[in-house]
Amino acid sequence: MEPVHLNEPYIVEKVKMFLLNKKKWNRHEEKIKISPLHWHGPDIRIVWWKNNWEVFIIECKWKSYAKNSKTINKECWVHALWQIVTRIEKKRTIQNWKYKWVISRASKYWLWLYRISAQVALRRIPKNIAQTLNLYIFSCNDFWEIKQFSPKDFWKDHPDKAFFYI
Repeated sequence: MEPVHLNEPYIVEKVKMFLLNKKKWNRHEEKIKISPLHWHGPDIRIVWWKNNWEVFIIECKWKSYAKNSKTINKECWVHALWQIVTRIEKKRTIQNWKYKWVISRASKYWLWLYRISAQVALRRIPKNIAQTLNLYIFSCNDFWEIKQFSPKDFWKDHPDKAFFYI
């Protein structure tokens, strides 16, 4: 199998197909909203109802092929995380006669990253932050092998072999 050139439109389309084909998920294509390239907002947003509302906000970052791609690939997760943080779903509640903003627990935030960026992000994002944000990382390599990392996997050093199916 030959590696493919990973760019954002390709990644977004593959993520959509992954979500539609995932077992035990009752996903419908009309529930998946994809933002056009260079538009403000998350790359993919899914709202669906099972027993209660769930919202999935997905930000995809692709592999860079520039001259300084090693640095870009290691640090693009910071930009993706910032985009997630600025799009956090909040609800306003009144507590002691004052307004207070609370993070909605119905929202799940996914970063879809190239394996090098995912490796750095998993090592540098604290576990309690990932748990608070309901943050998950999906990593893919050049052969489109996908690994999912939940909040319990954060704040750990993952070796290179953890990102490949062997």
